[in-house]
Amino acid sequence: MTTIQRIWRIKNILLRLISTRCLECGFIAYPPKASCPKCGSRKVVEEELPKVGEVLTYTVINVPLKGFEEFTPLIIGLIKLGDAKVLAELVDVKPEDVRIGMKVVATLRRSTKTLDGVIPYVLKFKPLTLKLNTTT
Repeated sequence: MTTIQRIWRIKNILLRLISTRCLECGFIAYPPKASCPKCGSRKVVEEELPKVGEVLTYTVINVPLKGFEEFTPLIIGLIKLGDAKVLAELVDVKPEDVRIGMKVVATLRRSTKTLDGVIPYVLKFKPLTLKLNTTT
């Protein structure tokens, strides 16, 4: 159940891309976990993931889930952030323009309403565009 109280408690973890790295097997979990989902070790440390990553693969959802009608088509990508992989929505790009290997950057965007009617903001990823300095 998503409520504004839950979002408020975990906002820094989500907005700062905080993960945990297992000291036993090296697995990186995002969002962070108290124990490693791969080997079960409780020897984990928090790490902040980079904000810039690369699309490993993606899918386009054209039939929306209830509450996400305004977000179609919904593009979900598996993003490589350093040594970690994160599943997230891709925004500011048309489905036909998404490419495997495309560089993306984390951006703050609104999400769907919670059960208590609040509209939270979450991290999504948009294409990274480099602006060249054209003045000489």
